[in-house]
Amino acid sequence: MNFIKKHSLIIVLAVAALMLRLMNLDKAGGLWYDEATIYSIASKSFPAGMMQADAHRFLLFPIYYFIYHLWISVVGNSDFMIRFMSVFFDVLSIGAAYFAGMALGEFLNKDEKFNQGIGVTYALLYTLNSSFIYYAQEAKFYSLTFLLVNLLIVFWLKFLKHRDTKNFIPFYLANLFLIYTYTSQILLTIIVLVVTGIYFLKEKVFRDNLKYLLILLTVYIPLVFFCFYIKNYFSGNFSAVSYDNSFILIALQDYFSPLLTGVQNNALNYQSVWFKGMLNPVFWIFVFFPVIFVLSQIINACIKSKEARMILCVPVVYLLIHILLSNFTEYKVLVRYTLMILPFLLLIASFGIDSIKNDILRKTLLVAFVIVSFLGINSNYGAINIPRPDGYRLLGHALRQYAVNPDSNFVLPIRPDLLDKYFTITGDKLSLYSLNSEDAQKTYMTDSEISGIKNDKSNQYKYYKRYLLSDKINNDFVKYVKDNLVKDEHQIVILSDKSISMYTDEQIKTIANSQNYESYPLQFLRLSKLNNDLLKVLRKEGKLQKRIMVNNWEIFVFDI
Repeated sequence: MNFIKKHSLIIVLAVAALMLRLMNLDKAGGLWYDEATIYSIASKSFPAGMMQADAHRFLLFPIYYFIYHLWISVVGNSDFMIRFMSVFFDVLSIGAAYFAGMALGEFLNKDEKFNQGIGVTYALLYTLNSSFIYYAQEAKFYSLTFLLVNLLIVFWLKFLKHRDTKNFIPFYLANLFLIYTYTSQILLTIIVLVVTGIYFLKEKVFRDNLKYLLILLTVYIPLVFFCFYIKNYFSGNFSAVSYDNSFILIALQDYFSPLLTGVQNNALNYQSVWFKGMLNPVFWIFVFFPVIFVLSQIINACIKSKEARMILCVPVVYLLIHILLSNFTEYKVLVRYTLMILPFLLLIASFGIDSIKNDILRKTLLVAFVIVSFLGINSNYGAINIPRPDGYRLLGHALRQYAVNPDSNFVLPIRPDLLDKYFTITGDKLSLYSLNSEDAQKTYMTDSEISGIKNDKSNQYKYYKRYLLSDKINNDFVKYVKDNLVKDEHQIVILSDKSISMYTDEQIKTIANSQNYESYPLQFLRLSKLNNDLLKVLRKEGKLQKRIMVNNWEIFVFDI
């Protein structure tokens, strides 16, 4: 009873967080591409079936896949229950956020009442954050990652405060679980490690604590084996991502404002939206106010505490590295790749808010922030209602509704097994993406172009341009389609995702001839061209029996 009374505010926030995250949780479209990809791996046996299905992705999230597999084995694989796993971990994060705030207060040598105030404020900011709510409603690894980041912060600050084995062990385990739940967070843990070392140097206790830093390095040992197992382990396909440095404005909006933008891809030249927003009172209320409020409190915290400045180094360095890589390498950052720093930022802001000496001003600003956040979350651009990509349940329903023969050969956009949860295909399952393989490329690209694509990735746009502008379909391409997709006299079904194969031939030519050609994601240009060429071949070689349009999905049924 005393526990409930003592932590009543956190319990109320956890219940509020649960209610917000359950609203519109069961999306009508079902699991979309990323979610369906993860489900298709997690539904296999652990770990052998998952390794066989996709070793690369499995090794990116091994602990997450284990938990996911266990979850659906116990509670079932309905879309609602799968997504509820993310809700579950995100609600747990409310408690972790509270203890992170308490740990920060203890680290700063504040009294218990002030420490609890930071914890409650951070838990409140976490509860109402649109990005956290959005990803709590997605069947992916983000919510579990946020929970682990919060736990990492708790144990990191406790270790920095006490510097003993008792506090080091949970800090070590938090690093370990974070890395092998979402392996790319090796960057975050390394930055924390470096900042810890610098802190020890400044406090003149580095030599006494060097053993802890050396032990912490052992968490990376399995990664060495991963890298040997999979060549180019940390490589990624960023040809579907657009980027310019207005990304930072998108990030600030998604970090601190209830109105989300660019959740699937970056919007280019986003500074123009902010300039126009200066003339729009709604933009001031729902974007400028929350962003300025949180940023000002981060600054306030850093003015008041050198320890806050030290903690801020972690998210700043993390974000800076992503931006530099996006400017000078093939890597292209999206906001969701950087959301792991958001707990650090909100924690520091919470200390800043609780440090405002004028009680009336502090409460007024916080109440205004809460009201704006709640209204924004429930708006069309808030986490609950913002449109998401069309899912595969919608597609499966349309195939049954229009009596499409499951014994046909089916060509799906990228991975051929993503429809399995909603529609059983008894014919061959094929992929449009297979037309991007090197063997297929030989039928529509020159040897020098193929070599350039493989060896000169920074200039891929140059090597694809001739093909994107071409009108003629080579006979070799026609033969490849007949041999590998049609195979024999059979009905073939093309499932086109217009959020991937989005451009007509005319649009592709206009883009390829434009000055900003290279600002368009190459992935969507080439898959649109391949999809268009495939449909031309099938129209010539067969007879179109059905054409069905369902939101972003377009279904073509051909008799060959």
